[in-house]
Amino acid sequence: MEIFRHIDDRGLASHGCVATMGNFDGIHVGHQSLIRGAVEEARSRGLPSVVLTFEPHPLKLLAPERAPKLLLAHKDKMQLLQSFGVDIVVIQQFNALFASLPAEEFVRRYLVHRLKVKKIWVGKDLRFGRERRGAVSDLIRWGGDLGFQVGVVEPILLDGIRVSSSHIRELLEQGRVEEVQAPLGRYHFISGRVVGGHRRGRQLGFPTANISPRTEALPSDGIYATLLTLEATQWLSVSSIGVNPTFGAGSRTVESFIFDFSRDIYGEIVKLSFVKRIRNEQPFATVDHLVAQMHEDVKTAKNIFSHLKIGHSPPVAHR
Repeated sequence: MEIFRHIDDRGLASHGCVATMGNFDGIHVGHQSLIRGAVEEARSRGLPSVVLTFEPHPLKLLAPERAPKLLLAHKDKMQLLQSFGVDIVVIQQFNALFASLPAEEFVRRYLVHRLKVKKIWVGKDLRFGRERRGAVSDLIRWGGDLGFQVGVVEPILLDGIRVSSSHIRELLEQGRVEEVQAPLGRYHFISGRVVGGHRRGRQLGFPTANISPRTEALPSDGIYATLLTLEATQWLSVSSIGVNPTFGAGSRTVESFIFDFSRDIYGEIVKLSFVKRIRNEQPFATVDHLVAQMHEDVKTAKNIFSHLKIGHSPPVAHR
């Protein structure tokens, strides 16, 4: 997969493509339907598939106070797009100049003249261009005039609720990690580097990997059954997000106790997938009470993994 940091990158020489465009935060099942539509049609036409996305998130420029915490770190987003068979990703810098571009000019300048789009797949409620005035109906009309087709994907409903990145974020903020698996089509995961911590876990008999997350959207504070992926191998684990109140509230950390694991992995990049919430974070009167609860947490997590038939194994590719 080729990645271009700007749509005007000189290395991007298009002779026709099938494309889709959007922010694709989280790459949930609605996004996946657009991406698969573009990839499959591109292959059937013998053309490259192109995903046109935007960084930073438009709200970070247009309304910073409403800008969301992103569900995927940039590198993880690129890896997921590659797993779907995308040929080219164009990451358009979203700045004031780009935001001021009228919708029709965007279509003519970038979709037609630059990418030479033969067909573009979009969601039914797409809005684009200056002040978000461009709509799907406009895109279809301009496509008829300028020689490209438009594929429109309806919103996906699960249990009557529309799949959206904002709803997934709301669930994560409530710690309801098991409920985001269906709209994401996978467990929610974060990624980051293992860094040094206070080493309290080792002293208590539960050595933990302290993860500095590059992912913005974390589940709410609590204890979770998790899967830690290191070097393409998946390990069962119990993880905590919070401030360690038993020892006096400190900074918020993400720590993972990995089952049957003894390697030193400081400095390694890992991925942590959240399977199910076990309990809220809470202070304990004594360290002995905390250790007893940690044993119970491990037992609970093992029961969860057994029930779900999840074991220590190479991870399944995210699709």
